[in-house]
Amino acid sequence: MIGPRAKSPALVYGALPAVNLLPHAERERRERTALVQRWGTFAAGVVVLMVILSGAMALYEHSAHAALAQERDRTTALADQLASYRDVSTATRIRSSYEAYRTQAMSADISWTGLFKRLRAKMPASAAITGFDAVTSPTVAPTDQSGTSSTAATAPQGTAVTVTLTLSSPRSLDQKAMLLGFQRIPGVLRVDLNSLASDSTAGYTGTTVVYFDDSVYSGRYANAGATR
Repeated sequence: MIGPRAKSPALVYGALPAVNLLPHAERERRERTALVQRWGTFAAGVVVLMVILSGAMALYEHSAHAALAQERDRTTALADQLASYRDVSTATRIRSSYEAYRTQAMSADISWTGLFKRLRAKMPASAAITGFDAVTSPTVAPTDQSGTSSTAATAPQGTAVTVTLTLSSPRSLDQKAMLLGFQRIPGVLRVDLNSLASDSTAGYTGTTVVYFDDSVYSGRYANAGATR
């Protein structure tokens, strides 16, 4: 028994043909052209992106160089300003050092006239000072009458001035009296009899070392330096 025949599809006028009638070679050519166009578009996009990135990098580098040059100019200007102030700073420092040294040096000014008068007041009328030497160093090596150096004497603590006297007197007791008298002078720390010699014509000659503290300083210039 034969069944009913299948109906063929009805034709629709104006619709796309159901069968591609283009040759196979033409279809491959068109596919290659479309692929080339897609890759060309991608490559063009990559090129445009690279150009944009390159431009941005160049702009950033230019800005960085400009900022660096500006900072370099600023640093140079600051260095020039510091150089201009260096001479003033050096002069100020030298002046301060000089004034400090001047104040320190002049504060140790000694009233030699007053010191000599104090020593002379403790001497008998018959005695005389035939030699006088004073140093501010705490350690002194007194010299005898011949000018040769004797054993060095160490000054006591707090010594500011060491005075070496050559004293002549007609009696030996005068030398002892002068030692005791010098010890009673305000500011004297110690009195040493370094040497004693006798002469039939000149009597007795002794070398005496007197150690003074800083009370012998006049203080005139120290007060002047403090008020500057």
